[in-house]
Amino acid sequence: LVAWGTSAMRTQGDDVAEILALLGVRPTWERESRRVSGLEPIPLAELGRPRIDVTVRISGFFRDAFPHLVRLLDDAVTLAAGLDEPADQNFVAAHAREDAERLAAELGADAAWRRATTRVFGSKPEAYGAGLLQLVDARDWRDAGDIADVYEAWGGYAYGRGLDGASARDSM
Repeated sequence: LVAWGTSAMRTQGDDVAEILALLGVRPTWERESRRVSGLEPIPLAELGRPRIDVTVRISGFFRDAFPHLVRLLDDAVTLAAGLDEPADQNFVAAHAREDAERLAAELGADAAWRRATTRVFGSKPEAYGAGLLQLVDARDWRDAGDIADVYEAWGGYAYGRGLDGASARDSM
């Protein structure tokens, strides 16, 4: 899914709510301030479906205007991935465990788990856009593979706790 800053402002966070809903996670609230105080998983019996693995492409404006929401989305993925649930009921956890196992020998267990739970990507810090307008305007592409390469190169930076635009094209 793509999360745009202006859309988040216009809809008061509907796109973030959609991502959380797909993950099967809901915010917890401070009663007095009505601010989000944390996250909790929606029990599978209440959710009534599997948790859906979501990759999020954030706009540069979303990244800059809502760093707290970037961390919240990252925390939601980490929460869902860490649940002890059957693979066919939690695709986030199933994919994260699979990726972490594959990466552990190369990166070590902690770094492998961090990479395996990375789902929020965007342009590199201080950059905006997906690079596609320039490519199309310059007519400098031959096929869909060229367009995909540019999209990955421009959007292959990871965001979340401790990431802040880390190069992560392979993870994306």
